[in-house]
Amino acid sequence: MGKAKTNVRLFQPAVMTGFRRSQRNQSQHTSLLKIKNVQVKDDTEFYLGKRVAYVFKAKTKANHTRSAQNPKLKSRVRVMWGRVTRAHGNNGAVRAKFSPNLPAQAMGKKVRVYLYPSRI
Repeated sequence: MGKAKTNVRLFQPAVMTGFRRSQRNQSQHTSLLKIKNVQVKDDTEFYLGKRVAYVFKAKTKANHTRSAQNPKLKSRVRVMWGRVTRAHGNNGAVRAKFSPNLPAQAMGKKVRVYLYPSRI
């Protein structure tokens, strides 16, 4: 009998909860994320500097830029990349900056916090 194959997940799921804001103003250049199984501020230390991906489906199909095997391959899937910058509050939320900024439609949607680059 061989070893049982286990799936290795390279990211931790999170939810984009909104934008950084004050009582009356919000700044769209900083997004707030709630990472799964992160409950206190001390746990956010591990995720600082990690890459974040917002994966979504667009309306039109576009060429894959990194598909050397099949240059004619088209897909609706798009990715917006960002980075965790710092903790936000004491409940385990983090701030992240994306380029370009995340759209408002991303509020409440899933994002992926990848476990690289490593700071260990």
